[in-house]
Amino acid sequence: MPRGNQVTRQWKLIQSLERSRRGLTFDELSRELDCTTRTVMRDLDHIQAVGFPVAEDRDGKEKRWKFVEGYRSDLPVPLSLSELMALYFTRSLLKPLHGTPFHSALESAIAKIRALLPPEGHGFLEQIEGTVTTRGPAFKDYTRVRGVLEAVTTARLEGRRLEIRYYSFSREALTTRRIDPYHLFYHQGGLYIAAHDHLRGEVRIFALERIRELRQTGESFRIPEDFDFDGYMHGSFGILRGEATTIRVHFSHHRAKWIAERTWHESQEIQSLPDGELILSLNVADTAEIKAWILGFGQDAEVLEPASLREEIRAEAEALLRRLEVSDALREISAEQLTIPVMEVF
Repeated sequence: MPRGNQVTRQWKLIQSLERSRRGLTFDELSRELDCTTRTVMRDLDHIQAVGFPVAEDRDGKEKRWKFVEGYRSDLPVPLSLSELMALYFTRSLLKPLHGTPFHSALESAIAKIRALLPPEGHGFLEQIEGTVTTRGPAFKDYTRVRGVLEAVTTARLEGRRLEIRYYSFSREALTTRRIDPYHLFYHQGGLYIAAHDHLRGEVRIFALERIRELRQTGESFRIPEDFDFDGYMHGSFGILRGEATTIRVHFSHHRAKWIAERTWHESQEIQSLPDGELILSLNVADTAEIKAWILGFGQDAEVLEPASLREEIRAEAEALLRRLEVSDALREISAEQLTIPVMEVF
């Protein structure tokens, strides 16, 4: 049996024992885990060997297995062992935040969790961690802006206004802004701060790694009672905001099932078609983010409305085709030049 299956089964065994106050017999555990009683015996021996406090208890003629009395109260934190293990392997979820105080704090917490168990149990935890990994989009390196993140977080918690030097990609320039940090959030591999921008007189989104300089102004602020981050971001497909409009996209049967099994936006509606295709309707802002997302599906996605977005997608596709044609032509010219015979000069 693959090692991963064994670890999964032993984790289920631990959870079953935690749920049972009276304890469970070999037969009951065998049914719950869908394995033989011999396998249950081996698994019990293993989790005992690595330090889990499992003991045998007699109930009349029946032999039952359960965690020793008071094992929860012996732990410095009121968590079950399976909860501790679940927290242990969440470190993979925070890999994109490496170099931030959040990642460091989790590593510190995990070190304390390891200390709660005997050394023999560490290997078992590592086996469990190895059964779960996360894959996702490219993420940013926050090692160099750790101080910025700490300062922004502190300013948010203490209600302190900041002055920042911020680099804008659109203008390719640095500007000085006075901001009141309202809400820190993570999106698609990056950390952002929603803050009141005194230069623009409204709430704006700032990418944390593009804050080049930062200082406290000595002024304080209060977040308006009517500010709601979810409401502020309502209608955005990512981090870009705009006036929400109805966007309808027709997906081929090659992508329909994949589209249908995910929640892309809280406003989404799906219309299934008889041929296995579907139409996805979203009430979101018509921004570069939604356009890039649709283009990523190639010929499997067709914008039905709005007409303006349909035309933008058409223009992008035509521009891509022209670029490929030019590139192919240049390649042919280069290839011909390489094959021109060199004339001998006498």
